[in-house]
Amino acid sequence: MKSRRKLLSTVRVTSVLLLFAALIVFAITFNVGNRAVRYFKGAKRGVTLEGMALAGMLENEVREEVKKMAAALGRAPRNARLDRETMEIIPEEKGLLVDVEATVDAVMAAAEDEEVALVVIVLEPEMTEEIYRSINKKLSAYSTSGGGSAGRTDNLYVSAKYMNGYVLAPGDVFSFNKVTGPRTFERGYSMAPVVGGMGIGGGVCQVATTVYNAAMLAGMEIVERHPHSIRVGYVPPGRDATVTDYIDFKFRNSTEKFIQIRSGAGGGHVWVQIWSQ
Repeated sequence: MKSRRKLLSTVRVTSVLLLFAALIVFAITFNVGNRAVRYFKGAKRGVTLEGMALAGMLENEVREEVKKMAAALGRAPRNARLDRETMEIIPEEKGLLVDVEATVDAVMAAAEDEEVALVVIVLEPEMTEEIYRSINKKLSAYSTSGGGSAGRTDNLYVSAKYMNGYVLAPGDVFSFNKVTGPRTFERGYSMAPVVGGMGIGGGVCQVATTVYNAAMLAGMEIVERHPHSIRVGYVPPGRDATVTDYIDFKFRNSTEKFIQIRSGAGGGHVWVQIWSQ
């Protein structure tokens, strides 16, 4: 009798263990735990984002997919600009930025079979075609004549061309070296006399001097200006501005409006105008 009871008990324990083992095998085979987590924690059945099925995806997985879409769609805004060859205004382009976290939240909160769209932020450019066209009031004008070699007159033309049409927002600082440089053969500059010898871009100090005087006449704040070590003949004493690879001329748009530099050169003559809205 005791043996029989012992045998039945052993059978019951074995049966329970076998059942437990079978349940474990079933769970592993059909990934029951993961399916349960995805059912309760993942995106609901039928949820799509811009046509992509996301049902059952967990939050971190949804975030990775949204990041991929954001990288493909996102772009920085592009300011309106002046085509220096045709002198035509190229319209601005708005930028796009995907709000990743807001999109993820929308997906995870979506109801069954809901179509979710990316949360997109439109980025407005700082400079628009409308602003360009509103700059129509001349604040100042200044011109200089220096003459010189063919290389020098070429350099005056090239640096004035790079500067022509440049726009500064209120508070912006104009850097002559940044706008017209670097002075290299590849960018159109030539060898010409400089103080102490010859150099690429020789003569551009006349352009820097011209914009310096135009900026002063327009009432701009002069941030950086250095005189030549010798007197130059194209402006009165104390009205010159020298530039090198290490010395710059800078002024700040100290007005509350956008301003534009208009400039040109030819035959040793340089002219610069400052215009405002």
